[in-house]
Formats: sequence, structure tokens, C-alpha cells
Amino acid sequence: MTTTITYDYLWEAYQKEKQTNQLLPISRTFYTDALFYINGLNAKGEAESATKTNSINILNNIYEKRRQKILIYIAYGKPLPQPISNMEQELCNKVQDVLKVNKLDGTNIKLTDKVSLRSLKDMQEVILPSGNKAGPFKKDQVMELSNQESDIAFLLSNDICERL
Repeated sequence: MTTTITYDYLWEAYQKEKQTNQLLPISRTFYTDALFYINGLNAKGEAESATKTNSINILNNIYEKRRQKILIYIAYGKPLPQPISNMEQELCNKVQDVLKVNKLDGTNIKLTDKVSLRSLKDMQEVILPSGNKAGPFKKDQVMELSNQESDIAFLLSNDICERL
């Protein structure tokens, strides 16, 4: 898919990307070719300078739009349409690697330690130092609370509960 990059081609590609949620196929060397075209523009006058600036802006907009689409494809587990540029394929691979590393599995889940306490008396609801609420309690009722030291110390020191 070797196409000569021009300002009009960049503009049309950007308009097509904006009009659809689908990731449109582009050549593997699209960004390299586009940068080669942009760097080849000689800013002799004001018009050529504006063309170069606008081409850079259009290319950045194309990349941003396509990057958003790639992330959506990854989030939904959809395969990317081919061909896509080498730069976008690298982005996709990096994001997928990060997601694999941060995947939730049994080895990286830390279970909250619970502490078993028994109430020493009937008690209405109590607001603990952590801001959590506990209760109401009946005498000799066994409960499990998160292992928050300040909450447990409060319940023990005020003779509300005892540790089991």
C-alpha cells in the first residue's frame, strides 16, 4: 500500500478517521512517509510554512484519533485490522504487555486480615476512629472486623469487646 503522501492525502485520511469508529487500514510506513513528506517541505514563504505547520497538526491529529481507537480495540479484546503502522503496532504491544503484567490473579490479591472479637455488652452502633461504623452488638456476639489497629484498640480499651 505505497501511496505518495501529500497535504491533500493527509487531510483526507484525517477526515476519514474522524468519520468512523473503525480503525482504517494504513501502510506500515505511513508515519515515516508522512514525516519524510513534511520534512521535505521547504518553508520558503508564508504559505509553505503554513502548509508544513498544518501538515504536522493533521498528522498529530491522525495519530491521536487512531491511538484512541487502538485503546478501545484493546479494551474490548478485538483484533486490530491489518495493516497498521509499525508505530501503532508497537503501541499496541506495549499496552498489552502492561495489561498482562497488571492482570489480576490469585498471586497478587492481598486478602485483608480480619480480627475476631466478642462483645462484652449490648451496644448500639459505634463510630470507630477510622470513621467506619460497627454494631449494634449483643452481649457475647462474635464479629469479624478488619485489622485496623486504632479501631481494635478503641473497642478493647473501652471494654466493648474482647479479642478471641
